[in-house]
Amino acid sequence: MRLIHNYIVFFVIIVFAIQGCKSKTNTYTPTTTVIEGQITSAESPVLVLKGDTEYKSTIDPTGKFFIQTDLIKAGIYRLIVGYQSINIFIVPGDRISLIGDYRNINAVQFTGDHANENKYLTSYATAKETSADQDFQSFYGQGEDEFIKAVENRTLQLVTSQQEYQKNNSPFDEIFAELITEEISYDASIVKMNYPTYFEYLKPDTTLNLTDTYDSFLQNIEVDSDEKLMIPSYHDFLPLYLDFKTKLDTTNTEKPLFVRKFESIQSRFQSPKVRELLYYQLLTEGMQMSINDVALVIDEYTKLQTNKTYNEEINTVFNGWRHLLAGKDAPSWEYQDLAGNMYSSNALKGKVVYIDIWATWCGPCLRELPYLEKMQETFKGNNKIAFVSISIDQDKAAWQAMVKQKNMKGIQLFADQAWNSKIVSDYRINGIPRFIIVSKEGTIINANAPRPSDKELKNILEKAL
Repeated sequence: MRLIHNYIVFFVIIVFAIQGCKSKTNTYTPTTTVIEGQITSAESPVLVLKGDTEYKSTIDPTGKFFIQTDLIKAGIYRLIVGYQSINIFIVPGDRISLIGDYRNINAVQFTGDHANENKYLTSYATAKETSADQDFQSFYGQGEDEFIKAVENRTLQLVTSQQEYQKNNSPFDEIFAELITEEISYDASIVKMNYPTYFEYLKPDTTLNLTDTYDSFLQNIEVDSDEKLMIPSYHDFLPLYLDFKTKLDTTNTEKPLFVRKFESIQSRFQSPKVRELLYYQLLTEGMQMSINDVALVIDEYTKLQTNKTYNEEINTVFNGWRHLLAGKDAPSWEYQDLAGNMYSSNALKGKVVYIDIWATWCGPCLRELPYLEKMQETFKGNNKIAFVSISIDQDKAAWQAMVKQKNMKGIQLFADQAWNSKIVSDYRINGIPRFIIVSKEGTIINANAPRPSDKELKNILEKAL
């Protein structure tokens, strides 16, 4: 029998608040709203204000920006700059000013309408980062009961922090109070849905058997609602929910998971805006994770995607990836080995090639090294397969030292232009580690292949041989 935690009353209150406080609408007639300010050190001149729709603007060279648009919904919007984002509570008709630095985005300062709520949102972002156990491995490596208790502790800390803030400042706007309660609830669900994936990543040799009641936390949370698009964590919740529920569904498992998730959108969700967003999120992720899977659904996506902007963006990006589809000629490369000798992809024709793009400073890359060594040992003596590791370090000496220190096997090469290297641009690499499988004929099998820690990799390589 699973552990009954002391926090159950607390979560009943949270659920009651979510379901019962719906008296005040957050929809208005179109009203001119202004968001202005300065964000220094920004890495991108493009600014996006995202709620249930998107509004784009630009930042000038000094970091100043000005957004004036007609809004119809009150909510917690996301102001996105490059890889950073700021949550902002906006009611149509507000004039809000902010000043901050891209390098320390949680320290942004607000003035104008609803400054109290927006100052809290910066405190909330900091509280999330510092709450509970921030050791990724120990947090997600726990057993199920211990993990749930840790998540509940974390959520309790966030709620307590919210209550303390209101004691020391003025009470929240009624709409904001409802939204932040839901924000915290969706955040907890996100953490719980990430658990199986992260646990198996940390412990690939261990099988996680969740109890039948593990997903009970989803019973009292709304999963299909246009209104929830005004809550930032709901945007993050949706693709995880789709992934989580699709993996639990044991029907049609002969199809790739990506295809099953794509097909599940129409059957699981009725809200047109939610469908639009999910199709866009799934295809965006697929473009980075498995272009071959995207090719299986791109035509159907074009028919089903009702958001013209999303449709055009995904098709444009897909066309830029077409040269990396399975069966296409693999882009060539030539780099130096440890001794300074040049080594080219042409020298490996006739072999299946498993390529690891990595760097000495990349933590996830280093975590894969023991699994890569184990995979190399599995195929030891087979001269029809080659394992190639290409470093995109800027510091060549650091690369040489680590290769020698760890006695790394396989073909070790150095791409001397780091992120500007030809292989990075040819394979559209924007994150590492990145793994690539090339056939004996020199054609692409998978331009974004499974990691060595993935249990499926051995079968894929055996099939390629």
